[in-house]
Amino acid sequence: MIRAIDLTDARTHALLADPRQMVMSAPEVASPKEWENLVIDHASDEVRIGTWKCEPYTDEIVDYGYDEFMYMIAGTVELIYPDGTSDNFGPGQAFLLPKGFTGTWKQPETVVKFMAMVR
Repeated sequence: MIRAIDLTDARTHALLADPRQMVMSAPEVASPKEWENLVIDHASDEVRIGTWKCEPYTDEIVDYGYDEFMYMIAGTVELIYPDGTSDNFGPGQAFLLPKGFTGTWKQPETVVKFMAMVR
């Protein structure tokens, strides 16, 4: 029998994964610890769905490889665009980071989110 996967408590679900050091865009950027608990992770890496938790960090993103839907559970994220403008997202907000995005991901606190990524 196939049953639904309960993702109600994203904080707990994300922590079921083993922590790992995040790969950053440059070696001099401090590497935070992240937990990614995927409920769908096809071998092709085309679709990934699950929960994600990560310690604070800031990094440059160049030509992001996915369309990623995110629903914020905890923490805040600031996306800073090349023209200097920005958007902020926090708990209860949802947004799409489109494939090809270039800019800065700034997360001043630990973030927990639901995410769905499609290449």
